[in-house]
Amino acid sequence: MNSMRPVTLCFSGLDPSGGAGLQADIEAIAGLGGHAAVVCTALTVQDSQSVYDFSLVDTKLLIAQAEAVLADLNVVSAKIGMLGSRAVVEAIFALLTKHPHIPVVLDPVLSANAGGNLAHDDLRAALVAVLPQTAVITPNTLELRRLAACEDDAEAIRVLSQAGASAIWVTGGHEPGNQLVNRLYIDGELTLETSQARLDGEFHGSGCTLAATLSAAMARGLSVRDAAPLTESFVRQALLHADRPRDTGQFIPNRLAALTQRPMRIHGIYAITDASLGDELLTKARLALIGGVRVLQYRDKSSDQAKRLLEASALAALCREFGAMFIVNDDIALAQATAADGVHLGQSDGQVAHARAVLGRAAIIGVTCHNDLSLARNAVAAGADYLAFGAMFASPTKPQAQLCSLDILRAARAEFSLPLVAIGGISVDTIAPIRNAGADAIAVISELWRSDDTLTRSQRLTQEIYTQ
Repeated sequence: MNSMRPVTLCFSGLDPSGGAGLQADIEAIAGLGGHAAVVCTALTVQDSQSVYDFSLVDTKLLIAQAEAVLADLNVVSAKIGMLGSRAVVEAIFALLTKHPHIPVVLDPVLSANAGGNLAHDDLRAALVAVLPQTAVITPNTLELRRLAACEDDAEAIRVLSQAGASAIWVTGGHEPGNQLVNRLYIDGELTLETSQARLDGEFHGSGCTLAATLSAAMARGLSVRDAAPLTESFVRQALLHADRPRDTGQFIPNRLAALTQRPMRIHGIYAITDASLGDELLTKARLALIGGVRVLQYRDKSSDQAKRLLEASALAALCREFGAMFIVNDDIALAQATAADGVHLGQSDGQVAHARAVLGRAAIIGVTCHNDLSLARNAVAAGADYLAFGAMFASPTKPQAQLCSLDILRAARAEFSLPLVAIGGISVDTIAPIRNAGADAIAVISELWRSDDTLTRSQRLTQEIYTQ
């Protein structure tokens, strides 16, 4: 029998449109491999555009819901969204005082992004009073200022930190500019700042999605600092695959994109393992995934079949935990044995048709095309799912490889609709021109694994590819 997925207890309002509130929490936590136990705090009248009315659930009934869950399930994190009034805040945090081991992620919901009030007038002071019981709060810039009752962001951070907020993750979606900047403060000090290209459109439930995902990541035992990059990567994909109900409505994030889209599209940082990692393989792979790696390829040319099966199986499980794609290099049988998402084939590693027959229709099959568009055409005709071009630069792993020009990559982008992966000697500093030439994913080996700080390097690579 399987063990229980990590349980996050959510206190959320019901949004009948399904864009925000408790449905957002359930989907986001499930998308990251957790289980959401949800206490309904309020019924609302809203759509993807605005909130029109709300009614709070009776406080005694609300607490009874939570007590039943806490008595039955091993809750390892809590996410708090819409509360609505001082009485609800005080009741919930009085209950959580009895469970101090549970880290609390507080999304200080005072109004809906789409417009409309979601709180009584006495809520702000009540939320400030319970800040010492939170592990992290996740206000957008408007909520930050309203919660601190001041207009200066730096002063707001100081006020809330002194009031007891140990960590504050401020999201910048409401600020102007082409870049969306998020900032994580721990004990009042700026600890992490990320910047990514702003997506077009407005999103209904993005704040709920972020807070729920962060709580699900912390349910795995990650610190706030380590959980933040994983959360950002997850939310970014939910927004990229968002649905729009009507031309006039806001986009609704697809929190299950990591499950439903993962087999369909190669994107982001594509990490290829290095056999020299040895005993550090799993540790470094976990750090890379926390940092935002979306595709992990296991590459080991040794003849030790038992070792390769053991390592590949462990990496496959790790990728499933993080919602990342797992690909095996060259070895179709090993891909089948480990239930990998797919296999990557070189020009001498077997036929696409054979891989498809063994691994099934849903398998992801990539093909190395070097710098040759004719090889790419053959791969497309054979049914490949993505095309790899390179080496883009001189590579320490394949120093004799022929180089692929940006012009070839641009020509491939113009001709093929399949995802393109660029590989070979790529560093943080050279991602921009390759991404701009049409690459969907950037494959890295040395640039990632030979760093003394795999987590930071993975975060930098991920940030760079998403700012293009």
